[in-house]
Amino acid sequence: MDYHIFRYALGTKNEAKRLAVQKATGTEPFCISVPSGVAAQPMSEEETITGAINRAKAARSQTPEADIGLGLEGGLMYDEQFTKQWYLISICAAWNGSELFIGKGLAFPIQNHAVNRIQQEQIELSTIIDEWGKTVGSNHRGGAYSLLTDNRVRRSDVFCDAVIAAITPFVSSLYK
Repeated sequence: MDYHIFRYALGTKNEAKRLAVQKATGTEPFCISVPSGVAAQPMSEEETITGAINRAKAARSQTPEADIGLGLEGGLMYDEQFTKQWYLISICAAWNGSELFIGKGLAFPIQNHAVNRIQQEQIELSTIIDEWGKTVGSNHRGGAYSLLTDNRVRRSDVFCDAVIAAITPFVSSLYK
C-alpha cells in the first residue's frame, strides 16, 4: 500500500504527532494549529475522539492543498467494566471531505493517583509526566509512554499506529 500518495494536513504543530504522521505515511504533513473543541485533557474516549475529529476536519478545511485532514488526540478513559482503571489513549481521525475513519493506538494504564491529581488540580497528564521525569514539554517527545516504559514505547510510536489504522481505508484496495 502506498501511504504517501496523499497530502496530509495535521491539526497540530506537536512534534511527536508530526513525527507519527511522517513515520506512518513517509511524507511531511502540513502542520497547522487548530482547536480541538474539547477540554485540554479529554477524560473519556468519546471526548478524545470528538477532539480528533474536530482537528481533522478543521485541518483539512484550512489546508486546501491537502487530500486528508488528520486529527490526533490523546486522552484518558476509565474502564468501568473490567479493571476499574484509567487508560491513556491515542486517537487519530482521518477526514477526506466525505469519509471519516478513526484509528486507535495503544491503551496504556495510568496510575489512579495521577488521574486524581488531574481532576482535582485541573491539569493535564503532561504536567505530571514533566514533574515525574524532571523535564519540560515531554508531550512533544516521548510523553507518558516513554517515561513509564523506560523509553521502550514513545508517543510518536503509539500515534503512528493510530494514523496507519485511520488512513488504511483510503489507501487499501480491500476497502473499495
